[in-house]
Amino acid sequence: MLLKKIPKRNILMYPGELKDVFSLVRSGDILEGPFIEEFEEAFKAFTGAKEAVAVSSGRFAMDLILKELGLKKGDGVIISAYNFKGVPRILSQEGLELQFIDADKDTYQIDIDQIEPAINGKTKAIIVTHLFGQLCDMDRISQIASRHNLLVIEDAAHALGSYYKGAHAGTIGRAGFFSFSGSKTLNTSFGGMLVTSDKALAESIRDKLRDFPFPDKKDLLREIPKKWIYTLLTKRVFYSLTEYPLTLLMSLFGEDPLEVYKKIKGPEIGDRKMRFTNLQAMVGKRQLGYVKDIIEGRRRVAEKLMEKIRPFITLQKIPSDGKASYFMFCLKAKDKMTVFKKLLYKGIDSNLAYASDCSYMAGDKRFQNASELDGSVITFNLPYDLGEKEIFYIAGTLKGMKELLC
Repeated sequence: MLLKKIPKRNILMYPGELKDVFSLVRSGDILEGPFIEEFEEAFKAFTGAKEAVAVSSGRFAMDLILKELGLKKGDGVIISAYNFKGVPRILSQEGLELQFIDADKDTYQIDIDQIEPAINGKTKAIIVTHLFGQLCDMDRISQIASRHNLLVIEDAAHALGSYYKGAHAGTIGRAGFFSFSGSKTLNTSFGGMLVTSDKALAESIRDKLRDFPFPDKKDLLREIPKKWIYTLLTKRVFYSLTEYPLTLLMSLFGEDPLEVYKKIKGPEIGDRKMRFTNLQAMVGKRQLGYVKDIIEGRRRVAEKLMEKIRPFITLQKIPSDGKASYFMFCLKAKDKMTVFKKLLYKGIDSNLAYASDCSYMAGDKRFQNASELDGSVITFNLPYDLGEKEIFYIAGTLKGMKELLC
């Protein structure tokens, strides 16, 4: 049994963050200030994007992109049915027509073979989700979009540090967006970034952002320590003594504390359409100095784990020209709850529903692969600093339950 359990979320706080935050709060410059532009420039350097604009969430970034590119109520947007719920929900709320495509059973991403037959007179854009930090085949998608004069927007919320043929996820389509909330590798309590190679598009969006408010100072100052608390709760030693016993107990009743929390929590500050703040930008800029090492460590752990289990267990397929960040590590289970419990008893907490079949949002049509993935995919976090013995332990645990995995 692992002495330090593996939590389902890994929220990080980087050296010097506390000191920086208290110093800036004392100065009073927490809303507007130079760190916003400095963070955007640092993000451009990290991803290779030509333009970057920080906003209050990845979903707001997506909304700004689509509106600025001329999409309006009734226009069709192609999107994978197997997805994180927040993206299609926002599209639907804005009056766009959801044109769901089934997922590929091997990559878990959008089934590219089904895109072209679904295009009709309403279709204006394809939103490509790089789910779990793994990558879609952008060449094929771009070729289809070019033939039909469609926009390609990349949802790179999970994919900071992922590359396709040397290009960073989010920088390949007309525009892309990232998220800095929850358990994302770069976490500014809430927030997001839109990137594009189109300078005119970025400047127009930046101008329009001036019409949106900054968050209330009190709300902002509540969110920063909230993230620190979440960071503490997901520290492996602290988690092992607190959340892990609770999760074990609730698993006896077929419940997962995180899923229960998601059902009862109210609206979050990041759901509002707002400007990004100087305080968040300062935190984000500091974190960017550590993100590369975190991602490379996570990739190292994932690749070593895959070497040990690949002959025994089927894994998510990634394009040969892709370099994934492994935001989440995916498995397919014949019975998710049974696998969830068995992993938990071995000290590995996992996610039952990080993505789901979202096709119900557009009516009664259901997709076979999306439905099967919804019922079978289970994901878990791989801490970037796992040692050889821990990787060997996880591999042995998974091989020991291979009859329960697809």
